[in-house]
Amino acid sequence: MNTKVLELVGTGLSLGGVALSHKVLGAAWTRITGDPPPARNPDPDEAWTGIIIWSLVTGLVGTVIKVGISRKIAEIENKPQKNPKASSQAEV
Repeated sequence: MNTKVLELVGTGLSLGGVALSHKVLGAAWTRITGDPPPARNPDPDEAWTGIIIWSLVTGLVGTVIKVGISRKIAEIENKPQKNPKASSQAEV
């Protein structure tokens, strides 16, 4: 497959995966704490511990998603291609 196409697919999957994980983490945060995530909560009385925990969790999950997708795309790019023309020419 074309390298540029794979890069675009990887970028799209990374963005989509991070956006989806952010929604899931936001819903989990609201269910656990009863408050919206700090990133969307303009309350000046928000505890810094909640802000830091939210940042660490979303950053960790987002990075794991991006690295996982990047590795899978690199694996696909480096996979040996089966070329039927090359094998038939080698037999001649």
